[in-house]
Amino acid sequence: MQAWKQEFFLKLKRSRVIPIFKSGSKTECDNYRPISLLCSISKILEKIVSKKLLIHLQTNNLLYEHQYGFLPKRATEHNLMQVTNFITSALNDEMFCLGVFIDLRKAFDVCSHKILFKKLKSLGVHGIALKWFESYLSNRLQCVEIDGILSDEKCFNISVIQGSILGTILFLCYINDFYKCTTLFTTLFADDGTCLAKNKNLLELIAYVNLELQKIANWFLSNKMAINTSKTKFILFRTQGKKVNDDICKIVFNNNEIGKIEDPLLIYPIERIHNQGDVKVFKLLGVLLDEFLSFDAHINFLCSKISKSLYIINRAKNFLPKDALLSLYYALIHSHLSYSSANQTSLEKLTKIQKKAIRVICHAPYRAHTAPLFKDLQILPINHLSTYCKLKFMHSYTFNYLPLSFHGMWSKNIDRDPAYNLRNAENYYIPPAKFTTLKRLPLFTFPLLWNTELHSKEEMNSKIYLRSLKSRLLQDI
Repeated sequence: MQAWKQEFFLKLKRSRVIPIFKSGSKTECDNYRPISLLCSISKILEKIVSKKLLIHLQTNNLLYEHQYGFLPKRATEHNLMQVTNFITSALNDEMFCLGVFIDLRKAFDVCSHKILFKKLKSLGVHGIALKWFESYLSNRLQCVEIDGILSDEKCFNISVIQGSILGTILFLCYINDFYKCTTLFTTLFADDGTCLAKNKNLLELIAYVNLELQKIANWFLSNKMAINTSKTKFILFRTQGKKVNDDICKIVFNNNEIGKIEDPLLIYPIERIHNQGDVKVFKLLGVLLDEFLSFDAHINFLCSKISKSLYIINRAKNFLPKDALLSLYYALIHSHLSYSSANQTSLEKLTKIQKKAIRVICHAPYRAHTAPLFKDLQILPINHLSTYCKLKFMHSYTFNYLPLSFHGMWSKNIDRDPAYNLRNAENYYIPPAKFTTLKRLPLFTFPLLWNTELHSKEEMNSKIYLRSLKSRLLQDI
């Protein structure tokens, strides 16, 4: 019975790999994602084991606090909030902030089983449990299917199997100690890494980041992983008008072992994203970041994307009922409107497109007043939706529903100075914004809005609070 528990059935170790094209040249193998199709019984077993493993990791707080991918109650917005607030704080202190966005090459497919087993052991997976994982991953067979043609089966002893349920959790275990190799502020969303540093002196900042990136390179070498230098980028965040000498903005990824003689061929330059001439941006988890953190490029991107979706809804309005059109609206338009930290002029573009969509769904005239239409459909206009999302986040923060990484992001006045019993003691302290352009960012607007919230602030149940909040906002349209 004990032997059965620690062995994974050989017949369940077979998988059929479907290469899914991502982007770039179709002749490059690196531009395809190998998705493994597994049998249903294997997935059931994986689901049970992954649930048990996740409970163990979370109960004992073993996972990196800034890992936001493939984990319950963590989302892209949490990652983006951490990154945005770090940059905002740096800019408000009149510093430069340098962000390096690391792209790993075939991250899931190159995980060494030998290294993974050592890491699982360090995370408290011992005995029969560890032997089960060794059996699950060893001597797996796979074939590749392209256009209905199957290749011969091959045995492989590497990777954590993309497309499997257990593979994602095992990858998180594999990359869990990445943050220990550097003093850069690091956030992770699965294999997407963001490394941030700040300093008033640009030369010191460049030197510091280059040194830390060499430490990161050494960690990847030790763990038999590699970055994609052509897709890894960096941005130098700064306030408007702050001059930068482009000649000194040289960030490199140094694959030489620290302390050894350097080989110039192992030093790779990293491309900088900047806003001179044509606007260049970096897409982080679906949000376009620019050098000045204006989000103007992101709003323009959303307008273009939503306009195409609106065209689809407009074409379908004559043969689909309102409920179906409403489902299309939520899927294609509404889901993109919640993140709105751009200036009011840029947001006005989105407001006009949203109103057009509402008129199309309701078969209303081109210039029809939209307030009653929003109320009828129970949809919040973008300015009210922005308020809803901010208060929703702050409610979760106040009642500790967010990940532990957000603890202490904002502090209350009473916590800063317990000796004084002020009327606004329960309000969150808002640091003074030194630049007008920063006042619209979450670090300042979120706590300010919560401080001015007068209704249901003591309601701990999030569903009851959000239902009440939406009802109030709909009445204010």
